Amino acid sequence: MMSVFHGDKGRCVDEKIPPPVVEAGRNGDAGALATICENLYPRIYRYLSYKVDDLRDAEDLAGEVFVRMLEAIPGQTGNLEAWLFRIAGNVLTDHYRRRAVRSDTVGLPEEIAGGEDPAVATERKLTGERLKQGLRGLTEEQREVVILRFILGYGHGEVAEIMGRSAGAIRALQFRALSALKVALGERT
Repeated sequence: MMSVFHGDKGRCVDEKIPPPVVEAGRNGDAGALATICENLYPRIYRYLSYKVDDLRDAEDLAGEVFVRMLEAIPGQTGNLEAWLFRIAGNVLTDHYRRRAVRSDTVGLPEEIAGGEDPAVATERKLTGERLKQGLRGLTEEQREVVILRFILGYGHGEVAEIMGRSAGAIRALQFRALSALKVALGERT
């Protein structure tokens, strides 16, 4: 696969953020909440940037996810990261309900470091645009699995928890998604 598929290898954020910090955040501690937001915002933003066409929308939606988190975190139990991705899914649903017409333009997260060879930067952008075009041909669930597994780097178990399905169902969905993506991208096995 292209390098665009290789996101940072994700581990459950509850492993990165010490449980006492998560618990303090649930109890309203401002410092703990800031730590949680700082650690989770980049992943939520990146996820949303692959779900919407405009990066400004992704920023706004990520902000909305964390506003909702702050309102509801006192009653939150279980895996914090999976819960935030469910909030992000709800925010996306609300976003598309508000928008009657979807734009066909494609934007990609601005991750190109300064000083990079312009030819390499252009190829990376074109590859990303091609990937986003291919993702549009998948079902919503297939797109979700591809983004979570290969762009954000989550394991089968983590994706299963985020999507509320079994790991076996995620593997089957991933197989169908990758098969459909190969067809959409015009690749042969």
